[in-house]
Amino acid sequence: MALTGTKICAVCGNEFKGSGNLCKDGYYCNDCEKKIRRVFQEDEEDYLSAADIRKKLNKYADAIAAYDSIIKPETCPVCGKKLPKLMNMRLLDAYICMGCAEKARDMLHTGYDAIGCMCLSEIRPLFEQAAVRGGRADSSGVFHNADALRIVYPLIRTLREVPGEDGYEVEYIDPLDSLSDEELRAAPALAEQRRAELEAKYGTHKAIFEVDKITKLYNESKGRRNYRNEYRIGGRVLMGNIVLRDQAVVKRAEGTKELLIRKLGNCQEYRSDLKELKEGMEGGLFVEAVLSFVYPGDILCID
Repeated sequence: MALTGTKICAVCGNEFKGSGNLCKDGYYCNDCEKKIRRVFQEDEEDYLSAADIRKKLNKYADAIAAYDSIIKPETCPVCGKKLPKLMNMRLLDAYICMGCAEKARDMLHTGYDAIGCMCLSEIRPLFEQAAVRGGRADSSGVFHNADALRIVYPLIRTLREVPGEDGYEVEYIDPLDSLSDEELRAAPALAEQRRAELEAKYGTHKAIFEVDKITKLYNESKGRRNYRNEYRIGGRVLMGNIVLRDQAVVKRAEGTKELLIRKLGNCQEYRSDLKELKEGMEGGLFVEAVLSFVYPGDILCID
């Protein structure tokens, strides 16, 4: 901590008295501290240079100046629903509902504190993504439902590097966001063509699931404990939708085998809390059986 006395603020350049506040390469005044609290997460500025702090303060200068004059609206400016009295979140220049704040947090892979240090203009474009809106409109205003197009334009799973023990997290890229207007208009016809091809190949079923991985979740304990024979069948829904307790059938040379789907999960190995796997989605079917007749590359028919 610096000695008390007159100093020059490393951020704004004004003189101030007192101990001040420490950043990476100097001290800044209490007036800058009030502004910093608006746009930086707790203690974030301790590791930044005065130049970096000044740059961010200048970026949000108008929002900081108007911060105390913002009035809470009746509806959420993002989703348009009534803004709850308690379940809402304060941005720099607006209020949004916690539902939208949660979606923004997930899309930005960050925490609520970081969302609160942003402006509405930075948050709103996130909600224009096809995966969030449930589809995308073409230039003529016709809205194309994403669920109807996933059969030809499924979400692309990739890995995003993050600090920490694991090092990576799953992230999805939505190809609908990058389609041209002509490609978007042609997508419904391509989807119908793809469904016709799958029906011609596999017959008419409620859903078709392609297996790519099988994982046994519990080992038998030789009677010492009551472990279950639970397996996760990973893959992608090629056509149709799958819900809990659907019956899956796999054909073998010696006949057909049936499986009862007890749980549904996403692409993560042990996550099983979904109610439905939609067309084009990657995920897992959790079954309790002695599973020795399903292999990667198999096609499961759900009826």
